[in-house]
Amino acid sequence: MSLKKAALRGFIWDLVGMFSRHGIKFVVSIFLARLLEPEEFGLVGMALVFIVISQAFADFGFGSALIQNKKNTSQAYSSVFFINIIAGVLLSGLFYGLAPFVADFFNNKDLTPLIEWLSLNFVFSSFIIVQKSILTREINFKAISLADVISQTASGIIAVILAFSGWGVYALVVQNLLGVLLNGILLWVWTDWYPKMEFSWGEVKKLTGFSAFMFMDQILSRISNQLDVFFVGKVFSPATLGYYTRAQSLNNMVSQYSSTSFTKIFFPVLSKFQDDEEGFKRVYFRVISIICFFTFLVSGLMVFWGETIIVVLFGEKWQPSVIIFQVLILMAFARPINAMMVNAFLGKGKAKENFYVGLFRKFIRLFPLLVGFYYGLMPFIYALVACSYFLTFCNMLFMKRILKIELSKHLRKVFEGVIVFFPFIFLFFNVTLFENKILNNITYSVIFVTAYLLWSIVLQNEGMLYVKSHIKPAFTKIKRKL
Repeated sequence: MSLKKAALRGFIWDLVGMFSRHGIKFVVSIFLARLLEPEEFGLVGMALVFIVISQAFADFGFGSALIQNKKNTSQAYSSVFFINIIAGVLLSGLFYGLAPFVADFFNNKDLTPLIEWLSLNFVFSSFIIVQKSILTREINFKAISLADVISQTASGIIAVILAFSGWGVYALVVQNLLGVLLNGILLWVWTDWYPKMEFSWGEVKKLTGFSAFMFMDQILSRISNQLDVFFVGKVFSPATLGYYTRAQSLNNMVSQYSSTSFTKIFFPVLSKFQDDEEGFKRVYFRVISIICFFTFLVSGLMVFWGETIIVVLFGEKWQPSVIIFQVLILMAFARPINAMMVNAFLGKGKAKENFYVGLFRKFIRLFPLLVGFYYGLMPFIYALVACSYFLTFCNMLFMKRILKIELSKHLRKVFEGVIVFFPFIFLFFNVTLFENKILNNITYSVIFVTAYLLWSIVLQNEGMLYVKSHIKPAFTKIKRKL
């Protein structure tokens, strides 16, 4: 199978898996949000902060190194596997012992047993890092997607049953642990590779040139990515953190539905183009264009329907999440674009350069925390959005300097979506067309989508043209079969 066909097949499977996985997760979250209180979601969010950050220690960057490396031996896979297992067991024991201290930090004794149980995540996840790396390297997202969908469905159903039975916050704990465990079991069943009783420091050292910087970057990235949850959980109440994480999870869904499949799949694809400068840039800008086309379109619709989605589906008690979500959605495009830029660095084997650039990114992300500490929650949210735009521009400058990728072309790709997106967002918050909210939302949605597509046609937007060129043949095949 050609690389293009493998990438397209991988994208389709990942997209199907992502829609199924997050669709199931979304439906489950509706039931859980109605059965549980915002404070209980906030408690689990606090418990997971340090665990999520420390997950990088269970990998040490070797997962990405195995994907990026041109050729891996059986010894390399087995050696990394045993390192991951040892790290997982040690981290699980460490966090079990640290649970009371973490609870004291957040001034909430209820966190101690939650952290003790959730520390098992390290052991469960350490068993599947190599399996997932192999499947990703082979662009075999069918197995990964099916494992995710099945594990999310089973763990979600059980969590809802437990929440209905009065388990409270522990329903969320069981959902988290069971999802990882089932996912691991399925990946072991569907992966051809199994560890052998062999170990080679020589094979490990071959990977450390890439993995060492990946590991350091992962640690700092996880800390940086969890700073918002850490900050809100420490400075505000568990309920406030619950409202924030509810809004943030919906915001993440927009990024995931519109573009995460591209950023995930095109890391191994870009790695194969690392010696082909023109091919690398062609693939990279095509993906950036597709990401921008989808993200701005979906983000606009989500701003219009955010309140309806949250209040109708999750209940009136989640009303405080609405304005948080509507502001956060303004930066939905930044996460996948920046992820693609990171993939471009890694695809070129520039883990060291990416690490140093990442230090700058993490430093800048501290400023919203200062704003929130002195001025409150909503100024913190606005500062997060402003910071995301500033960092996106800075990343483009770094791409130009290090990878020689044109800044003007980067800006043009983003500008094509922004020119329609922001005027409609401004009008929506300042001009009410109809008193009936549903009618008002429908009207704005129709006008926005029409204007957005017409603008894309006028500009001959590459993302739109690429999607159109692949959707039309797909429909033709379906018609023939019917």
